[in-house]
Amino acid sequence: MTVSRLEQDIKAQTESLGGVLQHQFGAGASSIREAASLIRSCSKVLITGLGASMFAAIPLKYSLCARGIDAVVIEAGELLHYLHEAYRDALVMIVSRSGESIEIAKLFTVLSPRQQIIGVSNEPASLLAKKADISLHIGSLPDEIVAIQTYMGSLLTLHILGIAVDEGFARSEGQIAGWFPELARLISRSLGSLQEWNSFLDCQSPVHLLARGPSIASAMEGALLFNEIAKHPSIGMPIASFRHGPVELVDQSFRGLVFAPSGRTRELNLALAHDLKQFGGQVRVIGPMLGDQDGIGWCRVPECPETLAPLFEIIPVQAAALRMAQIRGIAPGSFRFAPQVATDEASFRT
Repeated sequence: MTVSRLEQDIKAQTESLGGVLQHQFGAGASSIREAASLIRSCSKVLITGLGASMFAAIPLKYSLCARGIDAVVIEAGELLHYLHEAYRDALVMIVSRSGESIEIAKLFTVLSPRQQIIGVSNEPASLLAKKADISLHIGSLPDEIVAIQTYMGSLLTLHILGIAVDEGFARSEGQIAGWFPELARLISRSLGSLQEWNSFLDCQSPVHLLARGPSIASAMEGALLFNEIAKHPSIGMPIASFRHGPVELVDQSFRGLVFAPSGRTRELNLALAHDLKQFGGQVRVIGPMLGDQDGIGWCRVPECPETLAPLFEIIPVQAAALRMAQIRGIAPGSFRFAPQVATDEASFRT
């Protein structure tokens, strides 16, 4: 059986992250330290990007806010056309896999010349890398089209940056490397049990991915994966927002993924999962299985700090999106309309 390039990219994630870790604590260490020092000196940090790159920055926002730093994440297109005037006094961090997307390129024309910019990309020769005051190279293996390895590399790079802001950089390399065997086992287990998703994915309704805190990154990225890989409508949403109205759509056709990492809102998230099952929906919880949680389906992931959880909990979603593409007879990861790097805001022509 031929293994798709997408599945190869999923399998290679641990290897890719090993390269990212080696770079960030090697050739990239001075840039990480410089960026962390700059962030510590600022009272406001504006983080921007598009798609997977923007979602990968969400856990860093929570990390910075927990430290008392006013950090926001704004989609680059909205920042470009509507919101940049409100952030003239902010440090700007731009996250972009290619560093060349059209909205990123245009941002440099509207940001204040006085604003310092931290650029995070996987292309050291990109426009972003050249124009940023501090350039952080991710160092990930490249993906075919869908951001798999580069999304994980962005997550890890920004996690390391958050640790550096907290001045824990020097002692964290070994701790992070210690998680890699767990990640490799999770990838192997997820890809080895694709058919277990069959009944859950036998649906015409959208898949809802629901989370709180840093795991909102996983909900948003997971919805993007279903859209891109399987061409199936999916919705990522904060749990509190879902409870205030959208819960009314739950019936026997409902499919929901609830992220429940260890953290301050885990019990609230589990309570929602149980309610959704009681209302007739099919639900799977993605998180560490702690204690007796009979009655709901689980995708078990290792217990880890809440800001690191997105690195693990996206793996079962990658597998689910891959399986849905297989079920629907779609070449996994193939794009019909969108180019890998968007160079035009008004047209999909390349």
